Amino acid sequence: MNTMSYDHIKDPLVRAEAMRSQAIAQGIANLTDAIGSAFRALTGKISKYMAYRRVYETLSDMTDRELDDIGLSRGDIDAVARGHDPRPKRDAYLETVLFQHSKLAERYQTEGKTDGEEGVNDNRTVAAA
Repeated sequence: MNTMSYDHIKDPLVRAEAMRSQAIAQGIANLTDAIGSAFRALTGKISKYMAYRRVYETLSDMTDRELDDIGLSRGDIDAVARGHDPRPKRDAYLETVLFQHSKLAERYQTEGKTDGEEGVNDNRTVAAA
């Protein structure tokens, strides 16, 4: 608190009362700012919750087929409504698939196939083969 602005007041009781009044006014201003901040935070949280509910209800109303068409399942609805995309990143996914494809192609070329094996399916399980 700045006492310089009260130097012109000679009576100590009047000076103390003026300083007290200023402190109360500053406290009220701080309280008003705090209430405003709390109100803005509360309205922001309510707004986010309402957006979450809209997305959640919209996705919940979809059929399993419609969810599958957009690459989601019922278990993904909550994460999507909260703003997280549970689907793999497209570029990383494509890179992984291409890498796996190239490895399979290399293995196929190096191991080769004998004439009798190509295109034959004898319907045996892996354990039986």
